[in-house]
Amino acid sequence: MKCLFFFFFFLITVLSTSLHVPVATGAASIAKTIVVNPSGTGDFRSIQEAINSVPDFNNQWIKIHLASGVYREKVVISAYKSYILLEGEGAQKTSIEWGDYASDSGGHDTTSSGTFTSYASNIVVAGITFKNKYDGYSHMKQAVAAMISGDKASLYSCSFIGYQDTLADLFGRHYFKGCYIQGVTFPTSIRMAQ
Repeated sequence: MKCLFFFFFFLITVLSTSLHVPVATGAASIAKTIVVNPSGTGDFRSIQEAINSVPDFNNQWIKIHLASGVYREKVVISAYKSYILLEGEGAQKTSIEWGDYASDSGGHDTTSSGTFTSYASNIVVAGITFKNKYDGYSHMKQAVAAMISGDKASLYSCSFIGYQDTLADLFGRHYFKGCYIQGVTFPTSIRMAQ
């Protein structure tokens, strides 16, 4: 019996030290990097074009790096475009700006007024300002800067500047760290008077 025990002990010791067992490090690797620069020196001039280039049902991390500057466009990440890392060069240097609002002439409602909308799961966003430029002076309406609706979205060092409903954090698990949110809320009496 003792011989059998020592044999198994010896076998386990030899196998565990001679075989290379992969260990998970917790870090994901980037399969591809796409550069967006409005000057034309990147892969794309528009953020939406870069996002559209990511294959539907993607399962590898793709980094979309935004050169510093102001991007005047509405950006939507569909539910089929997962595993995107959208990275700016800092919220003070990289911003996405648009001006839709609820009940505008384009027929937008609260959820479709967003400057940035993400329906996808597994999204990481860092170092970007999302700004809805609607000022609210002519009509008190919702003007979303960003709407996040997919599961497992993480946003780091971002700014969200809008009017009412600045950040629509709808469905799923979302993590915000070091972010700034600027907007307004109205007392019920003002809302009812509209």
